[in-house]
Amino acid sequence: MGKNSLVKSTTKGKKSAAKKKIAKKAAAKATAKAKVAAKAKAAPKAKTAAKAKAAPKAKVAAKAKAVAKPKAAPAPKKKPVSVKDLLKKKFPVWKPEKFYAVAPDKGDAKDFTAPPFVSGSEEEQKRIKELLLKKYDLAEIKAAGEKAAAEKAAAEKAAAEKAAAEPEVSVSYEPPDSDDTIPADPMEKGMKYLAAAFAVLIALVVGSSMINQGKYYIHSTDGAIEVFQGSFAPMGEKLLISLPGVQAPEKAKDIYSKTDVYPLIFNYYVEKADTLLKVPGLPDFEGIKTYINKASPYAVTPASKDIVFKRLSNIDLMILLYKADVAASKSTLSDLKEAKGYLSEASRLDIDDIQLDLIHQKIAVVDKHIAALKAKKTATKSPAPVPQAKTKSPAPAAPAPHGKPHG
Repeated sequence: MGKNSLVKSTTKGKKSAAKKKIAKKAAAKATAKAKVAAKAKAAPKAKTAAKAKAAPKAKVAAKAKAVAKPKAAPAPKKKPVSVKDLLKKKFPVWKPEKFYAVAPDKGDAKDFTAPPFVSGSEEEQKRIKELLLKKYDLAEIKAAGEKAAAEKAAAEKAAAEKAAAEPEVSVSYEPPDSDDTIPADPMEKGMKYLAAAFAVLIALVVGSSMINQGKYYIHSTDGAIEVFQGSFAPMGEKLLISLPGVQAPEKAKDIYSKTDVYPLIFNYYVEKADTLLKVPGLPDFEGIKTYINKASPYAVTPASKDIVFKRLSNIDLMILLYKADVAASKSTLSDLKEAKGYLSEASRLDIDDIQLDLIHQKIAVVDKHIAALKAKKTATKSPAPVPQAKTKSPAPAAPAPHGKPHG
């Protein structure tokens, strides 16, 4: 009984001590967790409070900086670079700071020697080297061929003479083979072929350039047409003229000829000249002549050439008649002679009979004025003599009567 109670009391004491230790550990863990939770709660509050305090200070500092520093001017916008400027722009050639150099291979042998070019005995090596280094001269080859041909001809001539001396013996020989003749120089033949090919190539290029130059293209733009002509090259074109207010031909073509394009240009300049004639007042003769002269290169038909010639003659006629009228209106001898000179020059133009009759009439009128002025001038220089009155002699006195003296 005593032992059992003693054992039970000791076991109970051990169990209670173990329970107390476990309870202490649990309490320590709980307090540690509570501290961690308290710190976790306190940390965000402290941060928010610090942010709240720092926020007004930061705003004030930012405002002070904004007031202190003036606002920077906005950077100017860069203009986009055009493709034309990019094509013309020059860029420097890039060069590396350090050029690449191949490091020598340490494994290479310094005293390396190449194998001999020719193998064999010394005589064979010498023979092959002489063949490789031998130089051939075409002049020597030709001279050797000529010498061989001369020797053969001499031998044939001697054989022929011998045969002529012995008529009973018939001698026949064949002409020399083509292999015995002097071979043609391959370099010379190649140069001839090359020159012929180059001449053919030049002829083809010139021919294609002339064909391309005879091609014309018409492009319609805003109220005008642009005429392009093929360049003097196998390909390409260039702007010939721009004609505002002119319509393209009704039948459109990919390629036009000179007879299609030149009448358009000719009519354009002729209409410009006609417009100047319609201007009120004295016509601008010089401007009209300028447009007619511009139209002249594009007159490809006989009718258009005749129009140019007649227009220029009529303009010259009108100018000369106008100058003659102005000079004749001054009514002086020198001016009348000048007017007659203008009329004489006008009569030499290519004009019709009606215009020529008009000029002759004007010349006759000017001649009358000149004659009248000359007569008037001579009359003023030598005036006619004034007739003098005859003095009457006194009548003789009547005879006195006889016996009376007279008087």
